[in-house]
Amino acid sequence: MPAELRSWRTAAVLGLIAGLLACLGAIQVRSQAEVARSLAQEDSTSLAFLIDDLHRSNESLAAEQQVLADRRDALAQGGDAAVTDELQAEINQLEIVEGLVPVRGSGVTIKLAAPLTTIDLDDIINNLRIGGAEAIAINDQRVVTGTLVSPSGRNLLIDGVAVDSPWTVQAVGDPARLLAAATQMTESLRSDSRVTSAYYQPESDLQITAVARPRHFTTGRPG
Repeated sequence: MPAELRSWRTAAVLGLIAGLLACLGAIQVRSQAEVARSLAQEDSTSLAFLIDDLHRSNESLAAEQQVLADRRDALAQGGDAAVTDELQAEINQLEIVEGLVPVRGSGVTIKLAAPLTTIDLDDIINNLRIGGAEAIAINDQRVVTGTLVSPSGRNLLIDGVAVDSPWTVQAVGDPARLLAAATQMTESLRSDSRVTSAYYQPESDLQITAVARPRHFTTGRPG
């Protein structure tokens, strides 16, 4: 890799981390100012809760600032190799988020037999994301941010691909949170008269092989 490109990458990563540090500092100051303006209108009990929440928020922000500062310093001292490793880790994470690569890890598989609507499927997807899902597939179709679920006769379409009952929903992510989300969802689904069966299975080594189809850009072009 040319020396100029390595130097540019190092500067870019360090600049990004410095910007995040500045942003966190601004958020912290702004949060304190907003709370201060509201104090005069609160009773003593509400004020106590607000102060406690403020302390917790400030502690969380301070911890995030320290993590970013340590990361910045480690990259500055590690040189080009550290920056390259950091960039590759970011690339790997983005590929997972965008659904471009298979994913393997702890998770949950949900089996469901019911004539779902687009709203039902969107609710399942959103509940799993809230429940800590990092990767989701439904009937072997990868679901990512921006995935379009639409009706098509008796079927549904996931990004243009027809899917129908029975449903197999796979989610990889935080096992404890996903287990809680799956338990709550299946209990709710079983009370729905349309649902003939709904159950889930925790997975210690779940592999999602489906990947998102590449999207074709029609208006954007390189600058």
